Amino acid sequence: MSASLIIVYAIGPRVAQALNSQYGTEYGDTYFLIRHVFAVAMSVAAIVAGYLVKYEKVGKYAKTLVFISAGLCLLVKILAMLHVDALVTCDKGACRALRIPGIGIGFMPSEILKVAILFYLSWLIKDRKEKKELTIFNSDFDWNELKERGIKAIPSMFNMRFVLPFALLMLAVVVLVGWWESDFGSTVVIATMSLAMLWIGKMPLKDLLAILLVGGIIAAILIFGADYRVQRITNENSYHQESSLISMGTGGILGVGLGNSIQATGYLPEALSDSIFSIICETWGFVGASAILIAFFVLFWRMISVSQRTVDLDKRLFVIGVFAWIIAHVIINVGGMTGVTPMKGITLPFLSYGGTSMMFVAYATGVVLQISGWTAREAIEEKNENTSSRRGQRGTRYSSSRGRS
Repeated sequence: MSASLIIVYAIGPRVAQALNSQYGTEYGDTYFLIRHVFAVAMSVAAIVAGYLVKYEKVGKYAKTLVFISAGLCLLVKILAMLHVDALVTCDKGACRALRIPGIGIGFMPSEILKVAILFYLSWLIKDRKEKKELTIFNSDFDWNELKERGIKAIPSMFNMRFVLPFALLMLAVVVLVGWWESDFGSTVVIATMSLAMLWIGKMPLKDLLAILLVGGIIAAILIFGADYRVQRITNENSYHQESSLISMGTGGILGVGLGNSIQATGYLPEALSDSIFSIICETWGFVGASAILIAFFVLFWRMISVSQRTVDLDKRLFVIGVFAWIIAHVIINVGGMTGVTPMKGITLPFLSYGGTSMMFVAYATGVVLQISGWTAREAIEEKNENTSSRRGQRGTRYSSSRGRS
């Protein structure tokens, strides 16, 4: 987050001047920096909250959190339809954020939904796993019954104890986030989180493949139902990507230095948010960009390490969900900026300008730190118990030997 503060401090005035010139706004030189400092401060507080507030205290309200966050996503759509501009923020035809009246601060309910889904799926998968119900299809279903009864036999094929809550959750994500908010990126991230958690929960492969098949069909409908998404995949609308590659090429090995970015003066769209990795490449060059990616790699490695050492399944699933959340953002963002994947407007965790995404990723990371602390203490206690046990055994043998002598 400190790196993002430096970048926003360096290019914020240039971005403000470009926007003022292009759209007639009146942003001051410190406008973006002040707002980002506030966002970073809130994110630090979120990490602390995630670390201090016990996992179980939040986890027991997982269902309530899902309903509240889904309701807020629905509220965005309703307010947008009613054109209540004072309470909803729309950008480029997409309405995704609620605005708090009076102070002008907005937040994206879809980010709250991601955290809620982490807690809820961690509980659901653990519960169904313990009851041996983590399946899509009923193992005792007789396929001959399908031939005899036809469509009427289909409901008995599925394990509704898992299928119903999971399907309703994913349907809500697709409708509220993917369709109404036109946020395909967040939909993909949530799907990635869910699949990773199901994989670690050891759902049977055939069931995972069935989910992938259905998910692929839904993704194709969302993609081909919007011309701009088709253009991104076919690379017909590549101005953003071309500008990003120019920015990276300009940086070279060591970069052009702080405050010397050319692409931030209006050439590169979303320079402070979605395109901040390109600005990092231009400012600090290959060396700086590599340092950022190495930092992400270390974070991913630590999360995998924590998940492997965590005994409780629900906590292990939560850690893997956060891992999938962050790595999906990094792959989609960096891949789009470098031309490896289709361009998709999505933030780079801990770096992009904007408060909601950074704050809730920070909170989830704080929870992972909490789980990591528990795991470390459990390992130390287990080691101490084993050591005490071995000492007791040696003492018993020593006493026995003295008694025999």
